[in-house]
Amino acid sequence: MTSVHHVYGALLYETPWRLHMVAVSALTALGLVGSLLFFRARQEGGLGAAALGFFALLTLALPVGMIGTYEGLYNHVLKNILFFGGASTPLLHTLFPPPMYELPNDFFFELTGNLQVVPAALSLLFLSRLLKHWLRDRKRPAGAFGV
Repeated sequence: MTSVHHVYGALLYETPWRLHMVAVSALTALGLVGSLLFFRARQEGGLGAAALGFFALLTLALPVGMIGTYEGLYNHVLKNILFFGGASTPLLHTLFPPPMYELPNDFFFELTGNLQVVPAALSLLFLSRLLKHWLRDRKRPAGAFGV
């Protein structure tokens, strides 16, 4: 979602610096997949716990924090609420200074920006479930999994 959003925005607003998010997204995806695969292969040891910790921190930092919270919630959801709620242009330019930010003027750009919140929220939900199950399974005594 964020790659589509940033490529579209780079082309639409002639701001090629937005394209860096494609590389950030790709590297993040590689880090997430790699650490999750490593965790699944070595769940029992300290290396598995370290891989899970890296996966959790990376998930919280980028998909949830940077992309979902900052980019999705702040840059788009809040900006759209204020803009369509009638906030003054000086206030909007203070909170969202040009040329880094664009006031809403393109439906697809704003839609994809707002939608970045959805995968972030799902990432947070599934990460919390994974950590809950991992912690629960670590507390069980050996041989107690079938009880």
